[in-house]
Amino acid sequence: MSKNKPFKTFKVKRSKSRLYKKRKSTGRKVLEIVLMVLIVGVLGVVGYSAAGPLISYFQGDGEGSTTTPWEPPESSTPEESDTTTSSSSESVDTTQPVSGGKGAYVLTEAALTNQASLSSALESAKQAGCSVIIVTLKDVEGHLLYKSELADVKDTEIVTGTMTAQQIVSVIKGKGFTEVKALTPTLYDRLAPVYVDDMCYRFAAGGVQWLDGAPDKGGKRWADPFLDGTKDYYKRLTKELTDAGFDEVLLSELRFPNFMPYDRSLLEKRNFDDNRYTALTAVYKAAGSKAAAAVNMKDVLAGYGESWGSTAEILADKSFTGTVYLMIDLTDFGTTLATGENTNISLPADPAQKVQVLVSRAADYIGTNVTVIPVIGTKGLSVEALGKCYEALDA
Repeated sequence: MSKNKPFKTFKVKRSKSRLYKKRKSTGRKVLEIVLMVLIVGVLGVVGYSAAGPLISYFQGDGEGSTTTPWEPPESSTPEESDTTTSSSSESVDTTQPVSGGKGAYVLTEAALTNQASLSSALESAKQAGCSVIIVTLKDVEGHLLYKSELADVKDTEIVTGTMTAQQIVSVIKGKGFTEVKALTPTLYDRLAPVYVDDMCYRFAAGGVQWLDGAPDKGGKRWADPFLDGTKDYYKRLTKELTDAGFDEVLLSELRFPNFMPYDRSLLEKRNFDDNRYTALTAVYKAAGSKAAAAVNMKDVLAGYGESWGSTAEILADKSFTGTVYLMIDLTDFGTTLATGENTNISLPADPAQKVQVLVSRAADYIGTNVTVIPVIGTKGLSVEALGKCYEALDA
């Protein structure tokens, strides 16, 4: 892939509307009281016809008594805008957008325990200055952390969530966030292959389900990307979430198991071909136009741009084009970064500067055939530090 090409970073359109009304000074309030006393006196003597201009002057902040139709401002900034009025005869959305959006805030699985925990997590997102929310709606075991209505899983152990997807979206957008996205691990799924037909790896010689280890040592199933049942499941899952109001669904864990040498004699040869990664892209495409891929920064940097492993395996498919969310956990990185065999570079201690170095390096590795959006995790960061990291990427 080509190097040193422009890198598409995360951008959020900033709202110019004021979140709070501007407070009036104490002197202004005293002046208004004095003027109102004078107006009442004038009304008592000469009536409204004479006092009207004075009222207009008072209400118009010195603009005189001339009346002109209201027109929307051409372009107001927070410093210029004061308050917003609207006709009482129209239906008005009173939700104020979160101002100063810098990036995306990832809600952990614990945020969906109940509406109170969700609201608390959203307050942290506001403090960080983020206007886009990414909600983890499926864990790596395969549990759905919302009340799914998919026919083959809704009455099983897979569904553990207490809120519907629509309720989750409603709470988040009701807090003023402009975009809501779902994060769902895919092929690293221990449960769905048990309940959904045509998802599990099977031995080539028969119908026995393959596990990634001995059953007595915790061996688990995986979803096979070559199977139609797998593609259909994630297609239906994505549709359920976008129908509920999620703007986009981020598919993580688009990867193959870490096969052992003896697995070559047990499974279909397609699982070991050089072009096997096209099957990962097929799952991505099956999910529809509102799906994106999510890969971990650690896995992107581990291959030095020459190989792609673990969560970044979909990038090994040279035909893949689409949107990739680059999930960054700064606790994965210390003071140095390996950039090749026996080659390291120093990493800054400051989180914002460290993010800049990591994203720049990943950009060189990934190239330009995909749209890359960095997402910074909250682990190990205060809300203030998270906001500064996004500001550094936006600089």
